[in-house]
Amino acid sequence: MNVIPDLEARVGDPLSVALIGPGVYGSHLAYQIEQTPGVRPTVLADLDLDKATETFRTAGVPDEDVAVEESAAGVRDALAAEMRVATTDGVAAAGAPVDVVIETTGDAAAAARHAWEAIDAGNDVVMVSVEVDATVGPLLSRFAAHRGVTYSMAYGDEPAQVVELCDWARTQGLDIVAAGQGTELTFKPHATQEDSLERYDLPESFIENSQPDARMYNTFLDGTKVAVELSAAANALGFPPDTDGIHMPETDRDGLLETLRPVEDGGVLDRTGVIDSVTPTGDNPSAFVVTEATNEATQAYLQQRYNINTASDGRYQIFHRPYHLPQETMVSVAMAALHDRPTGVVTEQTTEVVAAAKRDLEPGETIVGGGGDTIYGRLQDATVAAEADLVPFELLAGAEVERPIRTDQPIAADDVSLDTDSVLYHLRQLQDSLLG
Repeated sequence: MNVIPDLEARVGDPLSVALIGPGVYGSHLAYQIEQTPGVRPTVLADLDLDKATETFRTAGVPDEDVAVEESAAGVRDALAAEMRVATTDGVAAAGAPVDVVIETTGDAAAAARHAWEAIDAGNDVVMVSVEVDATVGPLLSRFAAHRGVTYSMAYGDEPAQVVELCDWARTQGLDIVAAGQGTELTFKPHATQEDSLERYDLPESFIENSQPDARMYNTFLDGTKVAVELSAAANALGFPPDTDGIHMPETDRDGLLETLRPVEDGGVLDRTGVIDSVTPTGDNPSAFVVTEATNEATQAYLQQRYNINTASDGRYQIFHRPYHLPQETMVSVAMAALHDRPTGVVTEQTTEVVAAAKRDLEPGETIVGGGGDTIYGRLQDATVAAEADLVPFELLAGAEVERPIRTDQPIAADDVSLDTDSVLYHLRQLQDSLLG
């Protein structure tokens, strides 16, 4: 992880980064890329051009150094002239001659296309839009390997940190009992966009400066976002959930170890090596791993350490990370560009995010995607989801309801007519045919 000497060696020839979607996450990442030695943001793409140009300005890039371009050729020419580029064309940004493309839009359909275009152009990709990893990550990682580029999770978000904690624990010879992330909220699966802004009680200054997306915030409140993030981590680690979904015990960070351990030792788990989360009653970790030490001497040693929480006479331990920041994604950029290594990568589909109805849905209605008023996401074992023919959550945006769906009913393929023209749909079809 010590990449700063390698970045400092690139000060005279900095890594170039194209960032697509400078929203709250992406803009704060862009500001700090500009401050990091050996790397610079060269292309910013957003459907709102003002957002891209203002992000450059806030990062400290003079207006005269930024060219506005709306074609792939224009982007290439501007970069060749050593200009920075602001554009509304995410595809042109993805295919630009840069070292790394960071995708932060949160729009699964657009992000999947951007990733495909970037990989095809020979660019490394850092995927912040975790919805893509939960849906077609295995396909994109294989395509990247075929093209000889790196496809990586973003270290600034929980899934990559869960993966890192598990790798860290395994390197010490510890077995993984459970891994996952904490939450800030008790979920309200039927929440609307209005509910989310009210629940978060965002300061007026933040709303004015950052223009938060109410639908995005609602995916946190209704539980979809956590399901998506857990799915991405699970699919990178090869972990299933323990049961039909996840336990999400009501506890705080310190109580987590008491619940996420095997039933025979006082916990709730029927098996180990699973993904899970926590319903908060107090402080919760950003990412955590519950581990087991099988060596009795190691158990005794860990139990007497004052700063390590253990249970069952030292047999089980919990390790956690208390925070994550957008700026930390620079670790992923450096590892991909300089060392051809991902900070976590999805390789299989052990879990799915499936959808359940927020309210009764009638034939003829159009389903709104994540954060809307029609569906919310649930984590499901991939085998169970396949047996029930449940539709992957991200494929349901724009689908038409074909038969009545009751509140909280999981949505199966026969219940809806999907938008078969989307890039995401075709990539998932390709993944299923190649890897199913």
